[in-house]
Amino acid sequence: MEFTEGDIFYTIIENKYHLHKVLKVDHDFNTYHVLGYAPAEKLPDPEKVTELSVFIYHFPIDKNGFENPVLFTKSIVSDEELTGYHEYLRQTQSIDSIIQEATRYFHEGYSLTDQKKHEEAIEKYSRAIDLFPTLYEAIDNRAFCKMDLGRWHDAIEDFKMSLTIHPYSALAEFSIGECYLKLGEVHTAKEYVQRALAIDPDHELSKEFLQRLEESSKTLR
Repeated sequence: MEFTEGDIFYTIIENKYHLHKVLKVDHDFNTYHVLGYAPAEKLPDPEKVTELSVFIYHFPIDKNGFENPVLFTKSIVSDEELTGYHEYLRQTQSIDSIIQEATRYFHEGYSLTDQKKHEEAIEKYSRAIDLFPTLYEAIDNRAFCKMDLGRWHDAIEDFKMSLTIHPYSALAEFSIGECYLKLGEVHTAKEYVQRALAIDPDHELSKEFLQRLEESSKTLR
């Protein structure tokens, strides 16, 4: 029997039910990546199967490695259930496999951002960053979500993290300035916007920002 991602199936060994959930299917190597639940005396309610204790969070096995497996129910694979699989990628797989998984989370985060679901998007970007810490685009996008939520200090920290990876980003410098302006720290905001212009003298947002500051200061005189 062929299973797909999210399928929960069982085998019977010594009168106990051994349930497993398919996390990923590697067709190239004819392998399932599965999560294993603790053996049970009887089959649980299908709607409560994920409440079972987890025996092992991930192990790879040949598709034919289970004896007489029976499909029990279908479900969605949650991000939390992929923790063991992600650790497996870090420890054993090529950087391309890790980047592919991180990119998937990045695009999911981008889609959630478009839907204005900023907290959910932050979770997806964070998982992308955890897998591939130098993915500064995910760090920037997470920071923008935090800005949309008014979490100015948190956004600043993310942009500063991004700058350690991609130090010549006028956008990140400018965005830090925006955050400081929202916090009422005008002088510091101006410093960061000037840094952005030092990187990119044609950065229109920075030029407009400084122009507005100058006009505001003239009005107050």
